Amino acid sequence: MGEGVEIYPMPMFPTLAVRDVEASVRWYAEQVGFGTVFVMPGADGEPVLAHLRWRKYADVLLVPDARSDGEGVKGMGVTLSFLVGDSSVDAMAERLVGIGVELEEGPVTQPWNTREIVVMDPDGYRLLFFEAVDVGRDFGDVMSSVRDRG
Repeated sequence: MGEGVEIYPMPMFPTLAVRDVEASVRWYAEQVGFGTVFVMPGADGEPVLAHLRWRKYADVLLVPDARSDGEGVKGMGVTLSFLVGDSSVDAMAERLVGIGVELEEGPVTQPWNTREIVVMDPDGYRLLFFEAVDVGRDFGDVMSSVRDRG
């Protein structure tokens, strides 16, 4: 991304505390395919903020962990969900596995009409990538079938 990237007010975005902003930016960009909107260096030249983008309105900010030791579980219980969009979940899974990224889950088709994979970032945040399975299916029908399954 970088130069010429569209800047817009984001209606919602997560800010993730990470052990190493620079290493996390590399992981998100090289392993998963996020673009870098900008990285803000601090007085010592180390990044103090990184703005990453999966696609329009799917932005993530990375900041250094404010705790002095930077240790411990950060992402416990946090899942960020992203629509795959330009490809398929299966193609993304194949690409990720091909470059050595371990899938935590999937690909799996869920009863709520999505196909999903889950990967963990270096700080333990769950990234769920999904696509709709049957775009023309009525959402009320989907939810009724989920309820009927029990």
